[in-house]
Amino acid sequence: MAMVESSVSTYAPPVPEPAVPVAGGLRRLAIPAAAIAAVVGLIAFSSDRWGRWVSQAAVQSSDDAYVHADVSTLSARVSGNVRRVLVDDFAPVTAGQVLVEIDPADYQAAVDGAQAAVAGARAAFDNLANQEALQNALSRQAKAQHDAALAARTEALQERNRQQTLVQGGIAGTLQKLQQVTAAYDEAVASAAATDAATEAQQRQLDVLLGQEGTLRANLDAAQANLKSARLKLGYTSVVAPFDGVASTRQVQPGDYVNIGTNLLSVVPVPNVYVIANFKETQLARVAAGQPVAIDVDTFPGQTLRGRVGRLSPASGAVFALLPPDNATGNFTKVVQRIPVRIEIDPGQPLVERLRAGMSVEARIHVDGDR
Repeated sequence: MAMVESSVSTYAPPVPEPAVPVAGGLRRLAIPAAAIAAVVGLIAFSSDRWGRWVSQAAVQSSDDAYVHADVSTLSARVSGNVRRVLVDDFAPVTAGQVLVEIDPADYQAAVDGAQAAVAGARAAFDNLANQEALQNALSRQAKAQHDAALAARTEALQERNRQQTLVQGGIAGTLQKLQQVTAAYDEAVASAAATDAATEAQQRQLDVLLGQEGTLRANLDAAQANLKSARLKLGYTSVVAPFDGVASTRQVQPGDYVNIGTNLLSVVPVPNVYVIANFKETQLARVAAGQPVAIDVDTFPGQTLRGRVGRLSPASGAVFALLPPDNATGNFTKVVQRIPVRIEIDPGQPLVERLRAGMSVEARIHVDGDR
């Protein structure tokens, strides 16, 4: 019984913890909330001013930039078997140097045939000229004979009239004499008519020859044009370098058959290279041609090249894409566009000789003119 009383007397209910005042909790949340609000406000303010700050910066840079060159791909202009390839991969070449030879046998034969055709056409034309000269002489001869016949007819007419007057007046002469001069006059008339016809025939023949002159001249011109074309094709069997530079990998070997348009190799005009840098549209507000540019090539760290802004592209790269964007359809997400800028490298820098097309660079445009 004493043990039960002891257990009851020592029991006490738990004391609850004091409640946190509501005002104190709000004060603890106020500081983080104010910090968040300040950050949001700063971001909003920065977003509003960021574009203006970027566009007005004294230096505009982009690492989306590469060395470019106007690469020329040489293609076959005639078909045939490759006879020789006269250049090695990546070898320097000079303007006019023969790089590839295509078998010229068929084209040489075509030139020989065209030359023979020209010779035949020229001979025919020259022979016509000789015929015209002869016909002119015959025409002049016929004209002279006709003039003589007309003179004889006039003389015979005068003699006949004189004899008629004598016979009719009974002064002198005889009827027999009158008959003789009348016959002579008739003969002179016939002779004049014959020579007139002969003169007309000779003139007609000359007109025919003059008409053939145009045809033979056209034949000669056509033969000469064919010869020129054959010589051009023969020349096309030798593929030459269009400018000084470096050859690329050869795409054909001796013995290969090539058709018109088959790519043979390319020539890169090293060291005539330039830089294409793609800048964001927001960076180009103050960029203009002629501004100085500092160029850092990834291949040569620590060495900076000098250049100048050449010109800006008339459109963004997306406009020239195979599938340009169409923002009039679907959901629109604004993306800052990039505009290509061509940068000309200042000559006389030793490092330029080592530049190769495709190298990555970083370009920094000094829009204020300082560098």
